Amino acid sequence: MQTVLKTICCGCVATTIGLSPAFAEDDRSPLAFDIGSGVTVTPYGYVKLDLIRDFDYELGNTTAQIRNIGLPNGPATGTFDRANVRETRIGFDVHGQDIFARFEGDFYGSNEALRLRHAFVEWNGFIVGQNWTNYMSVETLADTVDFQGPGGYPFARKPQVRYTFNPSARWTVSASAEEDVANSDDVAFTAAVRYGFDFGMVRVSGLWRDATISGNDVEGWGMTFAGLFRPWQGGTIKAGVSIGDGTADILNAGLSGPAVFLGGDTVEYNAGAVTVSHQVNDKLKLAITGGWVDLDRAVGTNTKDLQTVHLSAFYTVYKNTTLMAEYFNGRRKDASGNSFDADRVQFAVKYAF
Repeated sequence: MQTVLKTICCGCVATTIGLSPAFAEDDRSPLAFDIGSGVTVTPYGYVKLDLIRDFDYELGNTTAQIRNIGLPNGPATGTFDRANVRETRIGFDVHGQDIFARFEGDFYGSNEALRLRHAFVEWNGFIVGQNWTNYMSVETLADTVDFQGPGGYPFARKPQVRYTFNPSARWTVSASAEEDVANSDDVAFTAAVRYGFDFGMVRVSGLWRDATISGNDVEGWGMTFAGLFRPWQGGTIKAGVSIGDGTADILNAGLSGPAVFLGGDTVEYNAGAVTVSHQVNDKLKLAITGGWVDLDRAVGTNTKDLQTVHLSAFYTVYKNTTLMAEYFNGRRKDASGNSFDADRVQFAVKYAF
């Protein structure tokens, strides 16, 4: 079985990732309990309170609305304050002798209802259910307090069938058939190759779709090149660059419609994100993240490019309690050359269990 396990400390993920984490008796959570026949259930999650001030536009609980600032029906202008606990998360892992399952939710559903994030089963390298798209590199997601994170990187959780195998200790190869991000009646196909080394990893992934979107037949592709490096003591660099044609809607920016298909043809794009972080000591971590999305063409008030910057700090008060602070700036430029900026300050406290 796959034994990759990594903890991501960021607004977008903030949970363990990987496939069927190894489960040793001495690593058990105090919340784990046996249900018989060699099966163990382990609850996990966290409670997170976000305190937010927007200075230019009302972006909402996350910075996702950066893609709509300056539009006629976009976010309101002014200064706005809000508090929420919607990122609060609860889930449980099921470990059997040769099977692993995960079920997880948060409160970003309609009217703050519990929303399903993950629900999948893995057996002998096969995954069936809803999980991260195989197209994205979860290990290189940014360290941000903001739940949204930078827009220039693939980000989706979709129902899928995936197979992963390890031809050697350093190499991982995976392929999947997944529900298309724009149309649940269509299927997208992905493949990825990962190579790990002593101070990091590199990963290349590809995506192909043939979907019906708003009555249009959209055939598109994408490629992502990602890497994680630890070049100095306490330092980490995460980077990812994506290029494609007719697949911009799988990016975290949430661009769709004319960003995917315009004037009877698909839209090309390049996008990416880079995070540089430093673990100052055992309690304090600092990070800076930049992201961008650039479309090859757009018209009128439609988005031509997006740029975002997150300046983030994480301070561990106790073993399971973290204080966080972040400054965010985002810029949207439309096809007519007009630019719109938004600034945000965010504070948070998270208790994990």
